[in-house]
Amino acid sequence: MRQLVYEAGVDGLILDRCVRDYEFNMHTRHFHRHYEIYYLSEGERFYFIDKQTYLVKKGSLVFIDRNQIHRTGAVAGGQSYHDRILVSLDGDKFTPYLTLSGFQLERFFSRNYGVLELSPEDSAYVEQLLDSIADEILQEASGYEFLARSRMLELLIFASRRMSCQPAAAKREAVQTARHRKVDEVAGYIAAHYNSQESLDALARRFFVSKCYLSRIFKEVTGFTVNEYISIHRIKQAQVLLASTDYNITEIAEMLGYESITYFEKVFKRYTETSPLKYRKRQQALAQTPSGQV
Repeated sequence: MRQLVYEAGVDGLILDRCVRDYEFNMHTRHFHRHYEIYYLSEGERFYFIDKQTYLVKKGSLVFIDRNQIHRTGAVAGGQSYHDRILVSLDGDKFTPYLTLSGFQLERFFSRNYGVLELSPEDSAYVEQLLDSIADEILQEASGYEFLARSRMLELLIFASRRMSCQPAAAKREAVQTARHRKVDEVAGYIAAHYNSQESLDALARRFFVSKCYLSRIFKEVTGFTVNEYISIHRIKQAQVLLASTDYNITEIAEMLGYESITYFEKVFKRYTETSPLKYRKRQQALAQTPSGQV
């Protein structure tokens, strides 16, 4: 059974709390333009982020950067019951509220994505803070939008301080099952060689597994097929090249391993819902927009 405890939002900030008592794996094709914070109040979950799988324990926070591939999944042999709070932050809309604080949202998430394990005392503080944000939004008392955003900033500053004190190995300890290690190895290789023309057969041979086995475990862990995962990394790099270089669309397609510009444009639109040219124009317009006026 799925129980939605609450769902609340103001401009740039949305959060919901959900309890599930059945085996649940996040749907596929999950990456997006907003930042995400995941707090696990009860249970245990596997969390695949970018190219590595983590075990998320009760009382932990997870931070997901924009356009970062991620997927939660049930822990094999573990309890299916879990209670989580999910926060979505729209960087374009939320960043202007951080101007006076000096807190840099983009910098925080690019440096601190992954899992942050908390002490019982810190977990209680984080859970109370998140619930209080939802209460403010749902009750709509005077000044609720300001208070909700201020408390979210409080959470971000708290997490930033804890991250700076906690060793990287403690924040980002990967799952060590054989299946997850293999997928992490393949995902890491793809992330570094996304522009190669290596086939699924060749990848399977490189990592000493059968094609069928690799296809199955990769989809189970990441939520993506191997080819989808390759496409996503290519499109993410295409976004960087479109926004920061003068290469034309044909040159970018060739650099990323696409033999057909038509196919490149089709894949780009599938994952971004816009064309490469429109994406470049949008990024150029944003670069010329004064901060806080997006």
